Amino acid sequence: MSKDISFEARAYPFEEPKGNQLAFASVTINETFVITGVKVMNGENGPFAAMPSTKDRDGNFKDICFPTNKELRADLNAVVVEAYNTALEKMQDRAEKAPEKASAVGKLNDAKKEAKKQPAKEKADKAKGDDAR
Repeated sequence: MSKDISFEARAYPFEEPKGNQLAFASVTINETFVITGVKVMNGENGPFAAMPSTKDRDGNFKDICFPTNKELRADLNAVVVEAYNTALEKMQDRAEKAPEKASAVGKLNDAKKEAKKQPAKEKADKAKGDDAR
């Protein structure tokens, strides 16, 4: 982890993913500064942290705050993904204890698997489309 910088994260997984978004998270830096609205997204290589953003007048999204170097970004991402995985495990444990909620967790896991497959399928479909030109 970056020298003199400590991160603590809490993640709040959705029962069912919203597109590629799996959860929201908050990050506390050095026990003095909190960033809320961090999104846990499902990418080609698994979950990753996306910083809070706002839409500009041209309709493009711009990060509101962000790490200033690769090491800091990697550290922040690792802490957020770890918090997400921990929260997901707790959610699954609760679902096992309450069978009526188990179907929601099952749907979440199925959606995560499908989201991982989706980018590869989209690439394959795009490649097929490029070959047709």
